[in-house]
Amino acid sequence: MPLARLSRLTLYYETYGDENERTLLLINGLGSDHREWLYQIPAFKRKFRVIAFDNRGTGLSDAPPPPYTTAEMADDAAALLDHLGIARASVLGVSMGGLIAQMVAIRHPQAVEKLVLGCTAVGGDRSIKPPPEVMAAFSSFDPDDREGSVRRVLPYLYTEDFIRSCPEEIERFVRFSSTKKQSPEGYAGQLAAISTHSSWDLLSSIEAETLVITGTADRVIPPENSRLLAERIPHARLHLIEGAPHRLFAENHEEFNRVVLEFLLS
Repeated sequence: MPLARLSRLTLYYETYGDENERTLLLINGLGSDHREWLYQIPAFKRKFRVIAFDNRGTGLSDAPPPPYTTAEMADDAAALLDHLGIARASVLGVSMGGLIAQMVAIRHPQAVEKLVLGCTAVGGDRSIKPPPEVMAAFSSFDPDDREGSVRRVLPYLYTEDFIRSCPEEIERFVRFSSTKKQSPEGYAGQLAAISTHSSWDLLSSIEAETLVITGTADRVIPPENSRLLAERIPHARLHLIEGAPHRLFAENHEEFNRVVLEFLLS
C-alpha cells in the first residue's frame, strides 16, 4: 500500500504513467478520494506521471481531529511531492481541491509549474454563495445514511438531463460515494477548511500560469466565482463549458480533459 509517512500525518497515494514524464498532481474535492479521477487518469497518464491521493480526513489517509484549513491541506500536498522527490509539478484541483490548489501555488510557488482550478472559488466574503438549500444539503451528511446523503446532493452535482439519460453512471457514483471511507470527523474537518478559506488578498501573488475552468450550470459553486479567480490571478485564462454542472469533470469529461491537456502541454 503506497503510504507517505509525513511529519504530521500519513497520506495514501497512487501514481500512474511514466515516472520520467512531467508530474501532474490531482487534488480531490469534499469527501472524495483518489478514485475520483475515473475519467481523467486514462487520458492524463499518457502524457504525465499522475499522482492522485487522499486528502487528510478521507479515504486511506489519516483523519486528524477537526478543524482543518486549506493551508494545512496545501502543505500536505507539497509535503507529498517532497516525499516523492518531485521538485516541481503541475497541480489540478476541483471544488475543495481547487481551494487547496490555490494555497499550494501561494504557499509553495517553487513547486508549481502550471495550475488548473476547476469549479472552485476564492472563498470568504468575496465568494458568490450557492442558494441556502444547496449549502444545507452538503452540510447535512449523515454517517448512518450515506446513500441517502449522496442522493440528496445529486441534483446539485449533475444536470437533470444527465441524471435521466445516464442512470448507470449515476448509480455507479452513488455506490462509490456511499461506500467510500470517511469518518464524520474527517467530513467536519474538510467542511471547516472550505468555510474558512479566503484567498482574495493572496491570489495576486500566484506566479504559475493558470487555467480556471467551470460549467455555466454549476449550482454548487456558481460560475461567477471562476470569473473572479481568473480576473484576480495574474496569468490566468478562463474556460466555461456551456451547460456543464459542478461535476463537469465527469459529465463533461471529454471537453474538460481536452481543455486541460491543451493548457498543460502548451
